Amino acid sequence: MALQFRSNRRMRCVHGQLTAAQVNANSRAGTVIVKPASGRTITVWDGWLRADGATSGCTAVILTDTASSPVTAWSMAVGGLTAAAIARVGLATHSTHANVGTPLTGGKGLRIGCTVGNFATSTVLDYCIFYTVES
Repeated sequence: MALQFRSNRRMRCVHGQLTAAQVNANSRAGTVIVKPASGRTITVWDGWLRADGATSGCTAVILTDTASSPVTAWSMAVGGLTAAAIARVGLATHSTHANVGTPLTGGKGLRIGCTVGNFATSTVLDYCIFYTVES
C-alpha cells in the first residue's frame, strides 16, 4: 500500500549506496539518484543517510536538485555521519532542512554530493529519500 499525501500524491522512495567517488563526482556535485523529468516537480519530504565509518574531508553531504544553480533540499554535516549510525533529516542535530516540503526546481532530478572538500574516510554512503512528483 502506498503512503498518500495531500491531493492523493503518491510518496516515492529512492534508496541505495554510493561510493565516496560517486559522492565526490563532478567536482563534488555528486551523483544523480533521481533522473530529471520534463514538466515535473519534485518535493522532498524525508530521508536518512548512513556512512560506513566516521566521515571527514567535506563539510556536509547535500541533497540538491539538478539545476545549474541547484536548490539544496537538505544537508547533513559530517559530524552527524558517524560509523553505521543513521542520520535522519529533521531529527539529527547536524541536519539543515530548509527546503524539505518545498517544491524544488521544475523539470529537474535529485543528486547527492558534498560541500567544500571531498567525502573521505568512509568508503560508502547509504541513502533513503522520500519524495513526491507533481506535474
